[in-house]
Parts: sequence; C-alpha cells; structure tokens
Amino acid sequence: MTTPLENPSPAVPAPSGLWGRLKAHILHPELSPEQVAWSFALGLSIAWNPLLGLHTALMFAFCLIFRRLHRPLLIMAMLVNNPWTLVPMATASVWIGNLVRGRFDSGNLARIEWHQIGWRSFVTWSGFEAMTTMLRPVLKSYLIGGTLCTLLALPVGYFFMLWLARRLRRIHWPHLHHPLPHPHDPPSGD
Repeated sequence: MTTPLENPSPAVPAPSGLWGRLKAHILHPELSPEQVAWSFALGLSIAWNPLLGLHTALMFAFCLIFRRLHRPLLIMAMLVNNPWTLVPMATASVWIGNLVRGRFDSGNLARIEWHQIGWRSFVTWSGFEAMTTMLRPVLKSYLIGGTLCTLLALPVGYFFMLWLARRLRRIHWPHLHHPLPHPHDPPSGD
C-alpha cells in the first residue's frame, strides 16, 4: 500500500524582480533555446523598424505566422523601442544612415525644432506638411539607417539570446546535461 509523501516538496516560488521574470521567460521549458532566440531576435528587429506605427501590427503578424514563438519575450524585445528610447534609436538610425551615405556633416538633428512637432503634426494636413518639410533633411538617412539596424538586429539578437538561453539552461538545469542515474540502473564501474 502506498502512502502519500510526508513532506511534499514546496512549490517553486515565483521569480521576483525584472531579471528573475526575464530569466523565467528565457528558461521556458516547452521551447528550445533556438525558438527563444528567434522570438527575441524578431522582437528586437521590430523595435528597430524605422516605420513608426507598424510595430504592433508586425508583432501580431509574426505571432500569427510563427506559432512556436515565445510571444511574451517577442513583445518584451519589441518594447525596447518606447517613448524613452525612441529619440536615441532614431538618432542612431540617422547617424548610421549618414555614415552609409557618406554625409558626415549634414543632416544634423540639432537643426530640427522638435518642440514644433505635436498632435497637430499628425491630424492636420498643414501640420503634417510642416513636419515633413522640417524632417526631410534627415528622413532618407533615418530610413536607410533604421533598415540596416532592423536587418542587423536579427543576427545580433538571435546569437546573443541563443548564447544566453543555453548558458542559463546549463546553470539552472544541470540535470539536462548530466542526468541523474535511475534507481534501478546498475552502478557504473567508474
């Protein structure tokens, strides 16, 4: 007759802190490190997409097309582009675009009067024309640099996350690499 365990193992506590929750997503037991890496790489690539306003639509499209993605990790990587990081990412895109185009002294972002861009720039035709006229000197560099960053984010994000996922699995799941012997297995002669 079997008896229930006297002291069942305690429940695994929920991860705490940002790093703990992120680590839990990376260590997702149902997905391979490659699937986790692709999820992160696609999200990072979406974040660098220079066509503002399409990020969420692209994220939904990737989630519908690729079923074995880790959706929360894709969304977290996509949200690298947010209101606090938009200006530095756009600046980096313009700088890289200028570098590719050989325009080292033109397209200065300091000449753009950012305070003039407001809600009217997007809802009225005259506001939109004024904004595009003001942004025209940097627009081509921004699109070229943003496209290059989008393309570079795929391999960089993939290989970084693949390395991190494998490393975390080696640290946190050592039994996967060195399984414990089954109790009925004969002892090894080592």
